[in-house]
Parts: sequence; structure tokens; C-alpha cells
Amino acid sequence: MTTSSPIKRRWWPVAAAVALVLLSMGVRSTNEQVSAFDKGVASEKSGDIEDAIVSYRWALRWYTPWGPNHADAAVALRKIADEATQARPARAVRALDALRSGLLASRSLFQPRAADLTYANQTIPALLVRVAERKGDKRPKAKLLARFTADYARPVGVPGWLSLLVSLGFLLWMGGLVMTWHRGVGEDGRWQRAGWPWAGAAVGGFVVWTLAMWLG
Repeated sequence: MTTSSPIKRRWWPVAAAVALVLLSMGVRSTNEQVSAFDKGVASEKSGDIEDAIVSYRWALRWYTPWGPNHADAAVALRKIADEATQARPARAVRALDALRSGLLASRSLFQPRAADLTYANQTIPALLVRVAERKGDKRPKAKLLARFTADYARPVGVPGWLSLLVSLGFLLWMGGLVMTWHRGVGEDGRWQRAGWPWAGAAVGGFVVWTLAMWLG
């Protein structure tokens, strides 16, 4: 019967600690998503639509691939916008803008619910024209629509390559720390030269992650 070496026994607790940190982050994001969505539902039922819009936006921002309410929050915001389009265009704009900003905030290597984001970008300009008219704006409708359409057609948010750098930097940082412990600490507890490359990788990953976060 074979047994794991002392080095492997030291390596697994460190890897498990890193996995636990990542898991806790995912659990927290999911819990925040569920909590924000439930608050939005409660606010909507009580008639506080403005608070519901804010809560649904937060539910979108707390995105995880397995989160149960991300799609529900997007549907709820579109429903609020649809119901307010005729009588309350300003509210419809707020709902769609919450949909848009929430989805943009949830983007990483890909854009969740890209069709909803496109819908918001294409629908908001015409609603803004109606809001401007109600406020007494005398500028030509065509001019206003062209301006608002151009504003919402501009790329917004973190580009995909920057999101990739964030992910790669984080993985290199965490993986480097684990391997530094694994390869850099000998049986006698003393530092080993084999750990230096991994320590450098961890530092490099941290620098890449920090710069990418700052640029984003």
C-alpha cells in the first residue's frame, strides 16, 4: 500500500485553502444575487417600483454561472419597462438602464444575456426622446434620436482581452503561491531554490491582476 509523500501532504492543504477562498466568493455572489432579487420582488409587490429597479440591477451585477435569479432579474426589468413605456417613459428608461448597467457589470470573458443588452441599447434612445419632449425640449426629434442612438452605440465596459488578463493574472497568482509552497519548502522546512521561479510567477500574476483591475 502506497502513501503520499510529506510534500504532497503539505501541498493539498494549501490548494484546498485556495479552492475554499474561490468557493466562498462564489457562494457570497450567489447569496447576494438571491437576496437582491427577493428584495426586488418584495418591493415590486408593495408598489415601490423604483426600489425594485435598483434591487433587480444588483441581482444582475452579482453574477455567477449557477446563480438562480440572474435571468429572472433581467426579465423583471424588461417587464417593468414594457409596462411603463406608454405612460411613464422615464421609468422605462430607468428600468432599461438598470438592465443595461447590470449586464455590463456582469461581463467577464463573455457577455451574459447579450440579446437583452442589445435590446436596451436599441430601445432607450427613442424613450429618451419622448422624455425630452415631455420636459419641453424643442430640438428636432430626429436630431435627438441620432444623438441618443450614437451615445448608446458606443462600446462600454471592460474589453474581453482585459477580462482575460484579470483571470489569467489571478490564476497565475494563486497557482504560483501553491507551487511556491509545494516546491520551495523542503522536508526540513528550509527554503529550496526550486521555489524561486514559482515565487516569481506568483508575484508576476499579482502584478498582472492588479494592473488589469486598475485599467478596468
